[in-house]
Amino acid sequence: MKSRTKTVLSTIAFTTVISLQSFILYQQNQANNTLKVKVDRLQSRIEQTSKANQDLLSKIERLENNLELKPRSLLSMN
Repeated sequence: MKSRTKTVLSTIAFTTVISLQSFILYQQNQANNTLKVKVDRLQSRIEQTSKANQDLLSKIERLENNLELKPRSLLSMN
C-alpha cells in the first residue's frame, strides 16, 4: 500500500473509533439522566413516606397516652 492510502485509512479508522466513543458516551449520559430522574422520584417518595410514618407514629403515641389516662380518669370519678 502506498503511504498516502495508509494515512487515509488510519484517519478513517481513528475517526470511526472517536465517533463510536462519542456515541457510547452520549448513550451513557442519556442512561444516567434517566436514572437520575428515577432516583429523584424515589427520594421524593421516601421523604413523603417518612413524613407519613412520622405523622402515624405521633397519632399512635397520642392514642397510647389517651389510653393510659382513661383508666385513671375513671378511677377518680368514684
